[in-house]
Amino acid sequence: MKAFKLLLCIIILHCVQSNLLAQSNNYFNCGFKGGFNYSKIGGDAEGVNSKAGIYMGVFIKVKMSNIFYIQNEAVYSMQGTKLGDNIYAKYDYINFPVILKIFPYTKGFHFQIGPQLGTIISANISGKGNGLDVFDQIEKVDYAFAFGIGYNFIHGTSIDLRYNFGLKSTTDTGKFPNNVLQIGLEVYL
Repeated sequence: MKAFKLLLCIIILHCVQSNLLAQSNNYFNCGFKGGFNYSKIGGDAEGVNSKAGIYMGVFIKVKMSNIFYIQNEAVYSMQGTKLGDNIYAKYDYINFPVILKIFPYTKGFHFQIGPQLGTIISANISGKGNGLDVFDQIEKVDYAFAFGIGYNFIHGTSIDLRYNFGLKSTTDTGKFPNNVLQIGLEVYL
């Protein structure tokens, strides 16, 4: 619950700061984002399948030039993997991607690339009516490399397709990184 309250405070401060900057300078935009995750533990993991989840958060986008933008985000993300019949590893993260958005031709279509730092806020194995808290067995910090594409619409929304390739194992007993495919919507304030 403390992590949720901290995230809420960060989001509110982030949006207030962004709105103040946006009012004084058109080089800043902020908004909300959300969508669907399809996550899977990779590396040494065998016999696992993708698990569906959601993500939601806030962002601030800074114009560097007509082609390059930097977008900082704070995102809650439901990740993990399907281990077997109705058995899931469920990991909840707060992720902080720093994305370079490249608009090569128009203001609409763009490429995305950048690092992501995440911190886990809960971890459990659930299924068949049972649940097991595994928070103490999971690494607390996660690193990923994000890349994707998107399209900005004229009326203040954007769609994104992004893949977060895990660079760090979720445990210290092998290589089990988070790999997450995200599809979602951004709404500018």
